[in-house]
Amino acid sequence: MTGTTFIITFTTRPEAASDFRSMRGTVKRGLPAVAGCRGVSVFCASDDPAVFTLVEQWDSEQAHQAHIANLTASGGWDAIAACLREPPAGRYACQL
Repeated sequence: MTGTTFIITFTTRPEAASDFRSMRGTVKRGLPAVAGCRGVSVFCASDDPAVFTLVEQWDSEQAHQAHIANLTASGGWDAIAACLREPPAGRYACQL
């Protein structure tokens, strides 16, 4: 079973970077508890403390999409979006 990798980069408003950074622990603990999530790594850009990248491992694209639908429906996405300077850039990736 190969699974699916989703890579997403968030650029926060400079004044919200510390709030977003504090959410990191919640994401690292909570996301792997979501059905279908195998794990997540969180990175901060070394040249810009307002840029964060998550590399998420999922059982399938469908499992990830179900998580996003639940996050949006619950209002959880609103807390994330409130910290952002621009929409996040994300895509599914395959390992070469």
